[in-house]
Amino acid sequence: MACYALKGRVIDAVSDAAIENGLVVVEGDKIKYAGIYNEKEIPGNAEIIDAGKGTILPGFIDCHVHLCGEATAGEKSTRYEKLLGAAYEIGILLDAGFTGLRDMSAFGFALQRAVDAGYLRGPRIMPGGRILSITSGHCDIAGDLTKEEVNATNLTGRLCDGVDECILAVRENFRQGAKFIKVSATGGVSSIADNVNDVQFSFEELKAIVDETKRHGTYVAAHCTGNAGAFQAVKAGVKSIEHGVMLEQETIDLMAENGVALVTTLYISLNVAGFPGLHPVVREKAKLCAEANIKTIEMARKAGIRIALGTDFSNSANTPYAKNGMEFVAMVQAGMTPMEAIKAGTINGAYLMKSEDKLGSLESGKLADIVITDGNPLENISCLADKEHIKLVMKNGVIEKFTL
Repeated sequence: MACYALKGRVIDAVSDAAIENGLVVVEGDKIKYAGIYNEKEIPGNAEIIDAGKGTILPGFIDCHVHLCGEATAGEKSTRYEKLLGAAYEIGILLDAGFTGLRDMSAFGFALQRAVDAGYLRGPRIMPGGRILSITSGHCDIAGDLTKEEVNATNLTGRLCDGVDECILAVRENFRQGAKFIKVSATGGVSSIADNVNDVQFSFEELKAIVDETKRHGTYVAAHCTGNAGAFQAVKAGVKSIEHGVMLEQETIDLMAENGVALVTTLYISLNVAGFPGLHPVVREKAKLCAEANIKTIEMARKAGIRIALGTDFSNSANTPYAKNGMEFVAMVQAGMTPMEAIKAGTINGAYLMKSEDKLGSLESGKLADIVITDGNPLENISCLADKEHIKLVMKNGVIEKFTL
């Protein structure tokens, strides 16, 4: 059984301060000890790893990833190439320190099974399957395709209208292996044919999706870039609001009352308007959303809402997986403390992965998903921003990357 003793500055994602003279002992796939350095806790057969001036943290969790890449109309000829690309790209996520993620695409099922079986290097994957959307909604990239053609080819969205179709769509995702369901409850930035504030799905449709999902023992995450749609989604019983742009106080209060989490996607929100090659409609919507997203973060923090890190990255030229950690930087730029951002990207992510008892913090008995970065993120959060700063990645007690 492999045994490691990692010594140095420890941020365990439970305490509100770092342990400057810390120690994390790993035996097999679990953490045996995490706390103040105590030589008596180090087994005789342990390999000593000194973090030096760096910091030992829990593995990062990204709660909003699109492993299928960017969605475009008519993807028939590229779906297999995209899957092969994703199989390679998830290794980049691991090297950037992300040992867990929620996927919003058709690929998560196969990739999760391949990673779990040891065929691929990659993070733990919680697949949600294709995002449920109404016809003409945020995930309808139709162009001149029929609804049936979209559902046969779109790697991101699944169109469904009416209660019965919504229930069927939920069941189809679970049939393939979904661990949660995502819906587009409002319009969005990247979709041309709708407005960010458009309410999508009726309350009856959303409630049917939530109820059917609960029957499968899990929850619904709702894409929301408008207040009315978000309010309706929380009323219907979703567990997380994705993006959370344009939220007003009544919705924030309802989220706090019902324990609904907020997944930020701040980096892309603050920067997408400057991405090259955008449709003019998309660029204008992006400008509208950036400032509103910062306001949402301020209200959510005051209300005590659980905030989890999500990037909305798809390994495009503008959102490379090597830089998912830029979301930590964006959170701090938006007013969160570095420790709040770190907890958002670790223990709060574990909550949404339904693995809070196993992942997300450095505590005795938890699985050994551990990262060492080359600096102190409490002083300079940018040392979490890029895979080049990440010097060690351990998943399940196995060292996946070591460049110390």
